[in-house]
Amino acid sequence: MNFIKQEESLQILPTPPILSSQNTGWPNVGLFYYRHPAHSTTEHYLTHHVLAIAYNQFQLEVRKDSKSRTQLVDNGVIQLTPANVSQWLHWDREGEFLIVTLCPQFMEKVVYESVKGNAFELIPQFSIIDPVIQYTAAALKAAIETESSPNALFGESAATMLAVHLLQAYATCKPVIKHYGDGLAKNKLQLAIDYINANLDQDIKLTDIAELLGISHYYFCHLFKQSVGITPHQYLIQKRIEKAKLLLKNRELSIAEVALECGFIDQSHLTKHFKRLVGLTPKAMRSQ
Repeated sequence: MNFIKQEESLQILPTPPILSSQNTGWPNVGLFYYRHPAHSTTEHYLTHHVLAIAYNQFQLEVRKDSKSRTQLVDNGVIQLTPANVSQWLHWDREGEFLIVTLCPQFMEKVVYESVKGNAFELIPQFSIIDPVIQYTAAALKAAIETESSPNALFGESAATMLAVHLLQAYATCKPVIKHYGDGLAKNKLQLAIDYINANLDQDIKLTDIAELLGISHYYFCHLFKQSVGITPHQYLIQKRIEKAKLLLKNRELSIAEVALECGFIDQSHLTKHFKRLVGLTPKAMRSQ
C-alpha cells in the first residue's frame, strides 16, 4: 500500500486523512494525519518505511510478518514498519495518529557514504518513545498547517536527518558516520552560498545543492551547519529576510510583491518569518 496514493490508502483505512503533505512537493517524505473509528485492516504491505505516532489512547492489536502484539498505546507511542513488511492492525476505539513515510530509495541515496557496503535493514518496532521522531514529525506537521506550500529544502532536510536517525537507532547495520572537524571546504561552502543567494526566489532543493557539491544529502546538511552555525533551511530564510528588508525601502513595490521577489509564498508567509527574525512586521518596518 502506498499512503501517498489516497485511492490505495482507502482500501485499507476507512477515511481519508485530515491533513496531508500531498500538495507540498516533498517527493521523499510524506505526512498524513488521521482520525479513525474502531477498525480492522486487511493484511497489507507498505511501499514506504512508515512511522505511526499515536495521538490518543486506544487498544491496538498488530501483526508484522510473524510477530504479533496487543497493547494499550498512548499519546506519543510510535510504531516503525519497514517497507515490504506484511502488516495487520485492529484498534478498539477512535484512533488519532500521525503517519510519516520515507521513500526507501531516498534512504539508500542519503546514506551511501555512511553505511559500509551500502546495506541496511530497518527492524520493525511495535512500541517506542523517540523524541527525535516526535520533534521531526511535529515540525513537518506545523509546516503544512502554517504554510500553504512548504518549501522543498525544509522537507528534504527533515527527511535526511530522520533517515540517518532511523539507521542509527533501528537498523541491523549501524551507519559508520564519518566526522569532519572543519566543516565544508571553503570553495564548496562558497559554491553552496552563491547558489542559495542566486536562487532566493526559487524553491531550492537540497538535492540540487548536494549534487552541485558532489556530496550526500546528510553530509551537506551536517557540514553546512558545522561551517555556518545554522541549517541550510535557516540560512535560506535569513537571506530571504535580508533581501526583503532592502526591497521594502522601494515603496513602489507592494509587500506582496516583495514577498514573491524573495521566494516567499505570499505576504502572510513573509510576515510570519519577518516578525520572528526582525521583531516587527514588514508593514511596521516600512512605516518607520
